[in-house]
Amino acid sequence: MMMSNRSGTSGLTSGLMMGTCLTIATGLTLVLGAPTLAQDKAPKDTILILDASGSMWGQIDGINKIVIAKDTVESLVRGLPAEQRLGMVAYGHRKEGDCSDIETLADVGADRDTVIKQIRNLSPKGKTPLTKSVQHSAEALNYTKNAANIILVSDGLETCEADPCALARTLEENGLDFTVHVVGFDVTEEERKGLVCIAEETGGQFMSADNAEQLTEALTQVAMAEIEAGEPTGVPQVVSLKATILKGGPDIQKDLNWTVVSNETGETVFEAENAGYVDFEVTPGTYRATAVWTGWPHDNDRYSSDKTGQAEFVIDTAPTVVTVPIDLDIPFGLEADQSVAEGQPVTVTWFGPDDLSTTISTNALDDSPRRSIYFSPGQRARDAYEKAATADGIDIDTNGDGTFDQSDEAQTRIGGPTIPGEYEVRYTLNEPRVILARLPLTVTDTDYMLAAPDTVAAASEFSVDWTGPYNRDDFLTIIEKDSEDVFRRGFTSRTVEGEAVTMTAPAEPGDYEIRYILTNGYTLYPGMQRVVQASIPIKVEDIGASITAPERAVGGSTIRIEIDTPGDDWADDTVSVIEPGAVKTNADARYALYRVQTDTGAFDIRVPAIAGDYVIAYFLNPGSRVLTRQPITITQAEADVSAPDTVKMGTAFSVAYSGDAFSGDRIIICPADTPDNKMWQWGANYGFFVQDGETSGLISETKAARIFKTPGAYEVRYISGTQNVVLARDAFTVTE
Repeated sequence: MMMSNRSGTSGLTSGLMMGTCLTIATGLTLVLGAPTLAQDKAPKDTILILDASGSMWGQIDGINKIVIAKDTVESLVRGLPAEQRLGMVAYGHRKEGDCSDIETLADVGADRDTVIKQIRNLSPKGKTPLTKSVQHSAEALNYTKNAANIILVSDGLETCEADPCALARTLEENGLDFTVHVVGFDVTEEERKGLVCIAEETGGQFMSADNAEQLTEALTQVAMAEIEAGEPTGVPQVVSLKATILKGGPDIQKDLNWTVVSNETGETVFEAENAGYVDFEVTPGTYRATAVWTGWPHDNDRYSSDKTGQAEFVIDTAPTVVTVPIDLDIPFGLEADQSVAEGQPVTVTWFGPDDLSTTISTNALDDSPRRSIYFSPGQRARDAYEKAATADGIDIDTNGDGTFDQSDEAQTRIGGPTIPGEYEVRYTLNEPRVILARLPLTVTDTDYMLAAPDTVAAASEFSVDWTGPYNRDDFLTIIEKDSEDVFRRGFTSRTVEGEAVTMTAPAEPGDYEIRYILTNGYTLYPGMQRVVQASIPIKVEDIGASITAPERAVGGSTIRIEIDTPGDDWADDTVSVIEPGAVKTNADARYALYRVQTDTGAFDIRVPAIAGDYVIAYFLNPGSRVLTRQPITITQAEADVSAPDTVKMGTAFSVAYSGDAFSGDRIIICPADTPDNKMWQWGANYGFFVQDGETSGLISETKAARIFKTPGAYEVRYISGTQNVVLARDAFTVTE
């Protein structure tokens, strides 16, 4: 059913207009391990740790947990006596995925306004380094020398691989008089264990709270103790008013006109104009606060006007924080699939203020308003829907006014999550950023199965059968067993509907697994674009090869090599003459075995021209793993070259030479100061190629005119055909 509001209200029930009203219990004062303030003993220094990890965006009764926690904690702080020295620490509020994201927001002894400001500014983002935050706070309190307390408010498990129980025991053993009180907010039985342990090990209290009222009671119980029960005293108490855009939306910090009226007398007890947050004092009773927001940032005729909200609240005998949700008076509606299979798109139908910039998205339950798994801009999706409907001749005027606009329903499909579980479809206004509507989405599991050989040879091809729903971009991968990586590039094979997949085993032997990877559309959301759907183990067995070759060779020469190949799949392998310890082939001396045409596996390969100790290596592909190495010593080729002592510019002359005349060897003429490592720039057009059986060559007048630009000192050099090594040289002078 479409979540709809065509009457012009915000689409929220009247319960959204009640606000959040949190009151600390009557007649209470702080003990936190001290007897009472009536005795002449100062209360212990205390640090309040507030969980601001991403999970605090989860909701209770339609309100984000972080909103409830911030209002409740602020009420607590306002109710503490002036003698209580308080500090504040938060975690998970600055970075995603960072276990070091712990910050002291207010030092012990900071004024209450500083603490309250920091509470209001918190916005959840990251992980839950619960244990390290307790250690951080204990050290800030100098717990080994001072009596101290910590009040920890958290909604979940430690997510940073630390042991909260072990830390709590250490703190208790080393602390002078140290206690941690813990409030578990909306936690499961499993999540309670670590939290309870912290409290028990340090002699503190553990309280569990599942909603705003219980959170207030729990914080009261761990932080306050009753001094004197009785009737309310009638002493005025501080009320802190703040307004949010809709229920649980962002705070409005300016352009508010406030009016507070007593429900008993109808008298106006407080007024303020052009304000943001406001505080005032009032005697116990029941009241109604009205906030008018004059700062709505849009002047569109359809939506422009001042926005109003109301909340009723009760004042007892302690300070109170009252949050008033401001109604936007904008019609909207949202309908979506309630359930889809993992990785399948979600069909969404909606209407609303797309002309103000909106987003339709799929989300985890605890995603912040600025985070999504997959999303679509509302106006762009609306325009695409209209274009397609017009092309197909479909009437999309759903409200019957003769036009298609923001009041008419549109439809689109957005990416669904690839991991089974409970999610949401959201319709969000982007400026100001507020979630207008949300609907539950269940992502169901699908069955995929794989079948492959138990063992395969290294670098060999093998076949894998698979069953399950076909998705165009899915693929199989082979990867080390239990690898934390989802897949390994270079070892993937795309699936084809109804066909087995051919894969190639890694070159290294060992235990691996084949995985079916469900691939969804591009997203930056962690772990959501590619997800393992099925996996089976596979063992890659080692293989071997052998090489027979000469132990010595002249640099630049060609030698005969015989190989014993590893089975049948060797055509993509390579043999190369490389330096000892090298792990890559040598471009100047390598042979691709697909060229081998003889049954014996024999072939010729040219060795490097530079003298030294080398190895002939067999590279198994894919993977370029060296299966075997055969040592070989390369000696430098012998050569000689000579030219006349002097040569006149523009005249022909002969050059005598001797050498092995390997392929590509050449005689070149160059200025005497030409570096040897630049010989690759000097081709045979500056001389001539060496010919087998010849002992001299002619530099013609034409070539001499091209070579000699000025008189001076020159050299004739014998250069190897590979690696451009200078094997011999002779100096001469060019004259006018």
